[in-house]
Amino acid sequence: MKNKKKPETFGSKWRYVLVLFALILSVGVSAQKTIIRGNILDREKLPVIGANILEKGTTNGTISDVDGNFSITVSSPKAVLLIKYIGYKDVEMTVTSGMKIVMEEDSEMLDDVVVIGYGSVKKSDATGSVTAIKPDDFNKGLRTTAQDALVGKVPGVNVVTSSGAPGAGSTIRIRSGASLSASNDPLIVIDGVPVDNSTIEGGSNVIGGINPNDIETFTVLKDASATAIYGSRASNGVIVITTKKGDDARLRFNYSTNLSVSTVTETLDILSANEFRQFVPTVSGIPGTIKLGDASTDWQDEIYRTAFGQEHNFSVSGKIKQNTPYRFSVGYTNQNGIIRTNNYERYTFNGGASPKFFDKHLTVDLNLKVSYENNRKVDGSVVGNAMRYDPTRPVKTGSATAATDPGLGYFIWMNGNSPMAIQTDNPVAQLDLQDNSNKVTRSIGNAAFNYKVHHLEDLQLNVNLGYDVLKSEYSKKVPQLAGMMYTSNMKDGTGLVYDSKQNKRNYLLDMYANYSHVFNEKHNFSAMGGYGWQHFWKKFDATTLSPEGKELFSPNHYESEYYLLSFYGRLNYSYDNRYMVTATLRSDASSRFAKGNRWGLFPSVALGWKISQEAFLRDSEVLSDLKLRLSYGQTGQQDILNDYPYMTTFTVSYPEACYQFGDKWYNTYRPNGYDSDIKWETTETYNIGLDYGFLNNRIYGSIDYYQRHTKDLLNTIPVISGTNYSSVLTTNIGEMDNKGVEFSINTVPVHTQNWKWTVGMNYTWNDSKITKLNVIDSDANFVQTGAISGTGKTVQVFMVGQRPYTFYLAKQAYDDNGKAIEGKYVQPDGSVSATETKYATHKSALPKSYLGFNTQLSYKNWDFAISGHGAFGNYVYNYVAADQYIQSVYSDQGNFSNILRKTRDAGFQNQQLYSDYFLEKGNFFRLDNLSLGYTFPKLWDKSSSLRLTFGVQNVATFTSYSGIDPELYSGIDKEVYPRPRVFSISANLNF
Repeated sequence: MKNKKKPETFGSKWRYVLVLFALILSVGVSAQKTIIRGNILDREKLPVIGANILEKGTTNGTISDVDGNFSITVSSPKAVLLIKYIGYKDVEMTVTSGMKIVMEEDSEMLDDVVVIGYGSVKKSDATGSVTAIKPDDFNKGLRTTAQDALVGKVPGVNVVTSSGAPGAGSTIRIRSGASLSASNDPLIVIDGVPVDNSTIEGGSNVIGGINPNDIETFTVLKDASATAIYGSRASNGVIVITTKKGDDARLRFNYSTNLSVSTVTETLDILSANEFRQFVPTVSGIPGTIKLGDASTDWQDEIYRTAFGQEHNFSVSGKIKQNTPYRFSVGYTNQNGIIRTNNYERYTFNGGASPKFFDKHLTVDLNLKVSYENNRKVDGSVVGNAMRYDPTRPVKTGSATAATDPGLGYFIWMNGNSPMAIQTDNPVAQLDLQDNSNKVTRSIGNAAFNYKVHHLEDLQLNVNLGYDVLKSEYSKKVPQLAGMMYTSNMKDGTGLVYDSKQNKRNYLLDMYANYSHVFNEKHNFSAMGGYGWQHFWKKFDATTLSPEGKELFSPNHYESEYYLLSFYGRLNYSYDNRYMVTATLRSDASSRFAKGNRWGLFPSVALGWKISQEAFLRDSEVLSDLKLRLSYGQTGQQDILNDYPYMTTFTVSYPEACYQFGDKWYNTYRPNGYDSDIKWETTETYNIGLDYGFLNNRIYGSIDYYQRHTKDLLNTIPVISGTNYSSVLTTNIGEMDNKGVEFSINTVPVHTQNWKWTVGMNYTWNDSKITKLNVIDSDANFVQTGAISGTGKTVQVFMVGQRPYTFYLAKQAYDDNGKAIEGKYVQPDGSVSATETKYATHKSALPKSYLGFNTQLSYKNWDFAISGHGAFGNYVYNYVAADQYIQSVYSDQGNFSNILRKTRDAGFQNQQLYSDYFLEKGNFFRLDNLSLGYTFPKLWDKSSSLRLTFGVQNVATFTSYSGIDPELYSGIDKEVYPRPRVFSISANLNF
């Protein structure tokens, strides 16, 4: 423990102010008969100032003064006092005359253990950029998926949910990602099992089956020193999820429930039926014989609803005899979406036991997770169709022959007696007639063996056997004559029965040894070395039939696999708990590369200096922690879509694409593009960080600056015709730089007997730039991305000198009054013409900075919490608005479409799809969660408690963006399922 100043020099002004402030806020004691006086010291015999002293079982309390003295009037000579202070273990003592209380530091609180891969380390001894958080500490609101718990909580981590649908997945980026065409997803490790991050058809949440209620901690590894030990998929950071375990306590039960109501926050601002009737006659080119309908239908109101949800979780934990702690839990979630017919249902089981054998030398850690998800989805075009559909038409025709009519009684556009081939689908019919469902069964489990060698306990041998198995069944069923079957499928009213099955298996074996020893009390040395093997396999089958069972399209099938082999090692050394060094080396082999390029070598080194332990700061009464961290390392990337990119492979034709010779039909074999020299993408990172703490860590946090350089980018680029079998090729070409600053601060401004107020904030600034993209780079050499609609329509590029996902649009011209001039664009030389010359706007979909904020205020058993997050410096292309124009109100097929009010007001007669007029700032700050809770302690015994909470999620969003929601990772606003506002009541019972 650090030395402190002597009592006689301890009474500086801020200490007196703090104690005075705490005394004012503390609750006074009612008059009683017994007065108890005492003194509180730490192990160094120095006074503990501001400690909370509470008569157990009452609200009667006080705090210690600047000399550690206190006086409290208690109700009985046999009363028990409970003494608490931040950073120290709680003390319970029966009252005596002239009490002398010695408090001990809580080492678990001061030195939280964080998981770093194949081991753990005290947070104070970590040399890399590592952040560990506990979900239970959050103002959590309704958390349907595990990713929700990370939103706005960790500096350098940006989490963007893909939509407002229940169970939807999220895009997670750590330090903005380091790749272009390869995956930018972080590696996710669940209880020692690195899971498969690849998506499945009909589902976007790769860890949707993990119940957030079962998660104990998230540990985020960000710099190369922390991530290099995972080498082969750690270029984009690592998220280690540790689930709750049993302990050596008595038998305990927990039941929690959450009841929620979800509401629509905002809809698109479109013309009403009456406004539409008034506007249509003003549009040129519409035949006078065409008549509008008599209905007044709010199509958005028809598809949205107030949605209800429920969640229930039950867990039991304890121990068998004295050596087998366990925990088992079950969970059930049923959440309706705010779009009608949308529903997400999930069942989960999580079990774990950790028996110990041979005098606790052998520990077996067993974990099993099983989940079943049933997601009744809605067609992605429903939101856009509700915006476009003619508001003067009814939902249903009211026909007496609806069962045999085209459209099955729902209004569709007809050309005489035949449905129009090109028309907007009736959004209500899409919801009522289409049955889209995705059912996912998943199991993740492992058995980890840890053996402390007898008579050499410093050496530990470890074996980890794990698996991740998933089965997905996606189906889409549409009946005969449904309106959608005239615009898709066979386009003749034939119904659809589409079924796909996807199976994925991931098996893991890790064997490693840890050795740790302290020499001469000051030299702390540890070493780890091991071997890893992982196998990934997936298979996909799909059929497309009519409701009668007739095959409409040929079955689709693929099967693929790849392997990863690894050798890894780590050395740690610290001297006198002040100077630390960590070195890691990992060699990975991926079957995705040819033998000559299969192995990659990824080293790292990190230095740490606990400045606060130096003699010149050890006695500081203000500074409680100061540690400098420096690191450098390399990580690898091989996560691409193709498992065989270096091999000559062939695609076999479907039966309908066979070639006829004589009277026989033969399948064709089409060669696919390949690169025999493809190899590892490598990212090297430099990081400098500072961990700080003041006033006994009443104020603490960290600041990091990092630089990353990625070379040999795995990039999909166009190639010259004839040079390969494909017009695009995934190969190693290009380089990218990435730099940023991360800052976090957490404070406890008030901590008295009854009051506690905590405030936390984190801020991240990041800048990425592509520095090389081809053998010879030029302004005309770039990769198009950011598809909007149709073939070849894109609005973003990867270009040298620009940030990834930079928008590539034409510069809109304006008149002297600031009004956009239709069809006129500013040229590179400053002139204005009708030529739609596109340029790099220097505006990207990626935020330059993002912010997270949380605060909690508690008074006795009450607590109130707020959390929020925001992103700044990003831009959004409003495709919803860009896709509309005045003439789109009427088509030459003879049907009408509604438009936004802003489209009417802008006055563009024709589509201006590539105009930067539709590029808007995406800055926002969202108030995520607000909660008010009350805890009932000691319901029937001292271990029972009940907490009731009222919460609001997605409380408010502050932005200048004209669309519904600017929080879009792609930066392209189209067909977006809006995020709901959720009101919830929850209960948590412990006994």
